Amino acid sequence: MPSQLAPQVIHPRQVDSPYLLSGIIHCGKCGATMVGQGSGHRYQYYVCGNVRRKGREVCPAAMLPRDKVEGFVIDRIKSYILTEENLEELVRLTNEELAQNSSAENERLELLQAQITEVDNRLGKLYDALETGELKSGELAPRIQTLFEKKEQLERAKADVEEALSFNKVDVTDPQVIRLYADDLRNLLAESCITEQRSFIKSFVERIDIDDSEAKVYYTIPMPPSSTPQETVGVSPFVHHG
Repeated sequence: MPSQLAPQVIHPRQVDSPYLLSGIIHCGKCGATMVGQGSGHRYQYYVCGNVRRKGREVCPAAMLPRDKVEGFVIDRIKSYILTEENLEELVRLTNEELAQNSSAENERLELLQAQITEVDNRLGKLYDALETGELKSGELAPRIQTLFEKKEQLERAKADVEEALSFNKVDVTDPQVIRLYADDLRNLLAESCITEQRSFIKSFVERIDIDDSEAKVYYTIPMPPSSTPQETVGVSPFVHHG
């Protein structure tokens, strides 16, 4: 596994729970969070939280065997999400959305720059009035101070927009990089301990809705460590039906 491509998984505190999908798996019938239930390692299930708290009359969802659910979800993630083709498509779709965001940010940047220029012009006129003696310094000082404060606010806002624009691209263009990274992600999911697997899955899977006939996986794009800043940009989640 190439070290430069190995995803950086944050190691949370050791959790005793054997349930891989706790916190992100939801009942496909009513939407409640599903919880683990069982004794020992032989009989373990995911159960609708509403059923567990209020009884089966509030939701018809069945108990789902933990091993089958987790095996099914991991297989779908490896076979349909963590593939070279899918990652390439996610990069393309993400960049399209980020390009739209960049267009709006550029318009805001132009507006802020125009406002800064206007403030500079007003300051220039006040300085001229001060030099010509048209107005006294005591009269001008409060107005100059107010304009300085306004300019500082505008420049801070401009810097924030410029920083956002610098991150508005997922730059992974080499097919070989994506291919190796997809392999690394699948290997991580297959070979890691349950704590690492859980942390990794939660890093890009936002939610799983499941019942006895269908599973929907809502996820964002998993990116290499070098692209970490881009992961903070708001991106519409993708959905895999399985």
